[in-house]
Amino acid sequence: MIAPGQRISEAELASQLKVSRISIREALKILDAQGIVVSRPHYGVRVAEFDDRRIVQLYEIRCALEKIAVRDACTRRSELPALLRRLDSIIEKMERNLERDDLIGVSKADLEFHHAICLASANELVITLWDALSRHMLIVFEQELLGDAERPHIVDHHRALRRAIEKLPPRKLGQEIEKHIMRLRGISRPS
Repeated sequence: MIAPGQRISEAELASQLKVSRISIREALKILDAQGIVVSRPHYGVRVAEFDDRRIVQLYEIRCALEKIAVRDACTRRSELPALLRRLDSIIEKMERNLERDDLIGVSKADLEFHHAICLASANELVITLWDALSRHMLIVFEQELLGDAERPHIVDHHRALRRAIEKLPPRKLGQEIEKHIMRLRGISRPS
């Protein structure tokens, strides 16, 4: 695993993955454009560092984006039963991963849950932005790996959010999604 801030050697990575340096270079260009790695002259290519400031920014952006997604998804009432079934399925997957202590699986299921809400919004810009943001969130989740205090409650938090999506009006849902997202960081945002 390559740590945040660590320099990436194209030659070493190409050798490890048994691919050409050209393939590695192209992949690094894509990751640089996504903000996953940072490339600078005389600095080389390094894995982006996710310090507290950047993590807070990611959570804030994610919160704003998902408020739009949940609002739009809930205005499509005829599509809501399919979304709720999808969310139930993802929660079951999350629960199985938690029972196996598969924290990466839990993190991926968490992101899948929120991605389903974005897809249900049918808002193409929200979906595009979520896809880019989710790569960063997976890194953050892996870095934080759900602290011991939070881990047993992750499934319950998602079940509560799923119930809120089913029952609450869009305005209240915005508040619920914000509480849900920001709880991990203990971040309070001005309204």
